[in-house]
Amino acid sequence: MAAVSRRRRLVLTLGFAAALSACARPAHEIAPAPIDPVMFMGKSCSELAHERARRSRALIFAGMAQDQLSADDNMRTLGVPTPLGTIFEKDRKPEVARLKGELHAVNAQMIEMNCGPDYR
Repeated sequence: MAAVSRRRRLVLTLGFAAALSACARPAHEIAPAPIDPVMFMGKSCSELAHERARRSRALIFAGMAQDQLSADDNMRTLGVPTPLGTIFEKDRKPEVARLKGELHAVNAQMIEMNCGPDYR
């Protein structure tokens, strides 16, 4: 009987650990994905500035969606974080990481091309 009780406690503990690990992270905690700046080679400074603005806007909206998902996941039920946001909505972590990486790559290409302060 004690072995069954221990096993049950272990299963419950592992279940809670799995539920907590499923929680979405806020956008500011997501690291940028490695993106090679070569995909932005051959573009002018004004084109790069346009690419940066486009990706910045996309990152703002993806980050807001990720932050809302994280907030939904951190909602507590009986004192325990419940990953309801991740269960019912798509985690935006890959999209946020990609957009952050693309912004780093665009900025690196702009530095490489010596784009002046007019494009910053």
